[in-house]
Amino acid sequence: MPTADPPLLESMFAKAVPYADFVALGEPQGHRSPWDQRYSQLELTDGQQEVVAGFTRKMHVLCLTGTWCGDCALQGAAMQRIAEANPDAIDLRFLLRDEDHAELIVKSQINGGFRVPVTWWLAEDFAPVFSFGDRTLSRYRSMARKALPADETAALGLAEPEAGHNPVRAVLDEALQLFERAHLLLRLSARLRQKHGD
Repeated sequence: MPTADPPLLESMFAKAVPYADFVALGEPQGHRSPWDQRYSQLELTDGQQEVVAGFTRKMHVLCLTGTWCGDCALQGAAMQRIAEANPDAIDLRFLLRDEDHAELIVKSQINGGFRVPVTWWLAEDFAPVFSFGDRTLSRYRSMARKALPADETAALGLAEPEAGHNPVRAVLDEALQLFERAHLLLRLSARLRQKHGD
């Protein structure tokens, strides 16, 4: 899991921008369309909105990402839809992976490489809660089914998805689980319960 200290994360969060501003950064290079497409495909269901509306702890979410990256567009749009469902609890910002943010990039290596996206969930005081990087499990399963021999995918239990499986919405489900996990970690934190008297 990528690690970075709280002061660095807080300073980088201050430099990061909201979703619309980030997506606009990629427009001159023609990178905007995938972000808009994914966003249009990822409206939350009533049940998902209800889960997010129940979040009571404030969380800052910092996503180090690239406008050029298809997986970034998918995860970024999913996270934005979740954040919009409870802006009082979720402050989501995006930071472009470029030379201006080298200090954070160095601390976000995954499997010996500089991958995107990498996302940090932070408490209200910017204490790190956890981070997540690269593709979601459903994306890796899909890639493995295409790239690995059939006998190996069978041994891994990677059967073809059921009829009606929507790979785009599967990523939304996984993103929501990460946000819910962060909220529960924050809500059950003894430190924060003492601070808020709940």
